[in-house]
Amino acid sequence: MRHSRWTAPVLLGALCLTACGPNWQPLASTQPKPLDPGQVVEFHRKDDLVRLHGVKFTPDSISGIPWLEHLSCDTCRVTYAIADVTQLRTGSPGGAAWWLLGPFIAIMAFGTGLAIAWSAAGGS
Repeated sequence: MRHSRWTAPVLLGALCLTACGPNWQPLASTQPKPLDPGQVVEFHRKDDLVRLHGVKFTPDSISGIPWLEHLSCDTCRVTYAIADVTQLRTGSPGGAAWWLLGPFIAIMAFGTGLAIAWSAAGGS
């Protein structure tokens, strides 16, 4: 079976896309650790998936700013009762996107450079 010259780059790209993720870690709601304001907390409330940053805990509630809103939007802050929250975890979904996009951009730039050099050298 003959492989095309694109087999290795395609496999490398697929590996880059599957190797990284938001690195979700479970978080105890009873005694949560202090969180960085940019840290994203994800949980389920009934049938809804909620993602917040700028999270603050009280003994009976969790409040934060919806993940896609800017941290300076204090009027966007929402509060949920801890009793209604399940599967509480923390991660960095936005940071993981750069880990996925960075290698892809580097590979594409390298491939484009090779194609230009090969074309300039009179390749067919």
